[in-house]
Amino acid sequence: MKKKSRVRARIKETAPLIDLTAYKRSPAEKRPELYKIEELYVDPKNPRLAEVSNTGTQASILKVMEKEFELQPLIDSLYKNGYFWEEPMVAVREPLAETKGRAVLVIIEGNRRLAALKLLLAKPSAYPDQQARDRLKKVPVLVRDHREETLAFVGFRHITGIKQWEAAAKAQYALGLVKGGHSIEEIAQVIGDKTRDIGRWIRTQSLVETAAEQGLQTGDAAKSFYFSYLLTATDAPATKRWLDLKLESHKGTVESVNSERLRQLWTWLYGSREKRHGPIIAESRQIHSLNRVLANPAAVNELEASGNLERALAHTKSREAYIAEVFGDVRSKLQDLLAIVSAEGPLAETPENRKAVKLAKEEFGKLTNVLGTLQRNLEL
Repeated sequence: MKKKSRVRARIKETAPLIDLTAYKRSPAEKRPELYKIEELYVDPKNPRLAEVSNTGTQASILKVMEKEFELQPLIDSLYKNGYFWEEPMVAVREPLAETKGRAVLVIIEGNRRLAALKLLLAKPSAYPDQQARDRLKKVPVLVRDHREETLAFVGFRHITGIKQWEAAAKAQYALGLVKGGHSIEEIAQVIGDKTRDIGRWIRTQSLVETAAEQGLQTGDAAKSFYFSYLLTATDAPATKRWLDLKLESHKGTVESVNSERLRQLWTWLYGSREKRHGPIIAESRQIHSLNRVLANPAAVNELEASGNLERALAHTKSREAYIAEVFGDVRSKLQDLLAIVSAEGPLAETPENRKAVKLAKEEFGKLTNVLGTLQRNLEL
């Protein structure tokens, strides 16, 4: 029996749970005030950072955001139009490791804008209009007492609102609320999304964290790490059964999973940069084929032995259906060949193409032999 890892969500013991739908604001909290850009810090816990690697420092986060978050159009707009007071940033005072525990203003909502402003102001040669720069040195910020008090607004804005996050960011946000003691149903009511979708996000992000505990990091993927691949793969009941995946009933987090199989699935989906092993999934639509394979023990054995998804998929079909499918694929390719080259007539050998013509004839002979053998063996 393969070893299983047991994972339990770590629920932090806190003061009475904040009611996300009925928190109280002091009058001062309702009014934005001007703050200098250098007083503001991008949020290391920003859910949008879920799919990108960084060290957690301000410099590292800004570098990643500049590369991955398409900030240039925002920089250009701010430089031309200034900052719109209609959209103040939202911040809380929190200590950061980088500030040696000193509480600073961490932006909870508005990190792209803050990153764009910091990058703009750091490049005077690229943005030399001093008047335009001066009007961006202070921006309106609404400071809240606690991060938890921003959750409903941030969640609604980026999950069902006008500036939606990618699935990985939504998942990190939802998992954070669950770890804070909120139920899936409560989260759905607050942010206005479907309970089923929230459960999928939480399950997948919990699996990402479980994989990280086993040493599987998103940054170690042979190519890009696509959160949606793991999300779609573990939607399938057969894949959940193959993983021996058990979820905590109320929170939807991973309770237990077959660690060896999770590692295998991770490699099939993402490959391994360290082992120089590419993924078997080249595009998202192949995930459904992988799910079919994982529902069939013989197909799984073939995939483990050969690493070839198409060969493994053949084990999920009847012999007759597989034969007909392969013949159809071959016929389709030959018809394409016929349409492309046959109009020019017979192959004419020249000194320049002699080698290619010889090879074409040899391959045609081999193809004829294979078709003849298939005809005899299958009595077609």
